[in-house]
Amino acid sequence: MSIIKGTEKIVNPLQESALNKKGLCDYVINVASGCLHGCTFCYVPSTPAIRTRQAQLKEKGVTDPQLDWGQYIFVREEIPALLEKILSRKKSWRETPEGKGVVLLCSGTDPYQNKQTASVTRGAVEALSQSNKRVRILTRSPLWVNDIETLNRPNVIVGMSLPFLDDELSRKIEPSAPLPTERYKAMLVGYEAGCRLYVAIAPTPPSMTLDAFRKHLEKIMCFNPEVIFWEPINARGTNGKRMLAAGLEFARSIMTKKSWAENFIQQWEYIEAAAKEIGCIERLHIWVDSELRGYIDESKLEHWLYRPTVEEWDKTRVEKAEEKYPQISDKNK
Repeated sequence: MSIIKGTEKIVNPLQESALNKKGLCDYVINVASGCLHGCTFCYVPSTPAIRTRQAQLKEKGVTDPQLDWGQYIFVREEIPALLEKILSRKKSWRETPEGKGVVLLCSGTDPYQNKQTASVTRGAVEALSQSNKRVRILTRSPLWVNDIETLNRPNVIVGMSLPFLDDELSRKIEPSAPLPTERYKAMLVGYEAGCRLYVAIAPTPPSMTLDAFRKHLEKIMCFNPEVIFWEPINARGTNGKRMLAAGLEFARSIMTKKSWAENFIQQWEYIEAAAKEIGCIERLHIWVDSELRGYIDESKLEHWLYRPTVEEWDKTRVEKAEEKYPQISDKNK
């Protein structure tokens, strides 16, 4: 199947999100349907966002929206203009203790996978910043460094998915995503520029050992992330089938609920031990899964569900933003 590209219209790009349970956000904006990175583990093709639109996507030429993940993208170019109108009329703003009113770009695609999505993302960040909203970028693409001037604001934090720094392994697990070593370089550039940064060590393959986590965290701390999210890879469902089709035999070892849970618990112990050794345990934020019930102590699960991160979105940062961007202050008076 050749790559299918196009555009699509959307009525309201700003959607309330349940990802506050992971400490990520209260709102989400997805700048496109589909993603060209083709990550074998991606859960998005199995979500209602794709499953309920299979007929519509087939009309656009996508034979199997789930198994063909990575082969199509439909960009929502009108988002910045729509967002400005929505924000100008919006009278209330959801802000839970764990979501902190943050807007995530993106949960179902990558905001910087190419120049087209980067342009939409840049416009969305500008619109949100004009309204003094908190913004979280999550990407696998170094293209965001081209927008450092836009993203280097107190109300914006940039994160990259860096489950490991093995380029050869990356080519098997995330075949069309930028190499992790390139992502790492981008984070160092952002650090030197003074950007607020975080990292998602996710999802980690079952081959990650205590020593591997230790070395990985040592490298990551070089760009001083405010928070370090973590979760292991999940090979149950259609993503497991995609992993096996890509020749990732390790998927067989975690395809049952029991084996997945056991691997989760083992790696959880590894990364916590490594974080204590490196001195970054207070920044570590575990993305737990409610399906771990029955495998771990209930209190440990509840400790992380809906837990706020240690990131600071305080008044001082807002005041600094208003000093640098006086239009923010003027708009909110």
